[in-house]
Amino acid sequence: MTTALIAEGTRDVPTQVFQKFLQALGEAGAGVELVVRLQKTLIEERAFSERALKQAVLGEESQP
Repeated sequence: MTTALIAEGTRDVPTQVFQKFLQALGEAGAGVELVVRLQKTLIEERAFSERALKQAVLGEESQP
């Protein structure tokens, strides 16, 4: 099994894709808070569950 190495200063492909998505989302007029929450969830925390994404998109309103 091989391990993919990431050169210093570069990002892995999923992070690059999420960054481009978030940039496009911001340019399309999405709220800054939404973009920040998604960035935290997708890039910093790397949380991809339905619950994590709902919380990022809906904010505190999604908490039962």
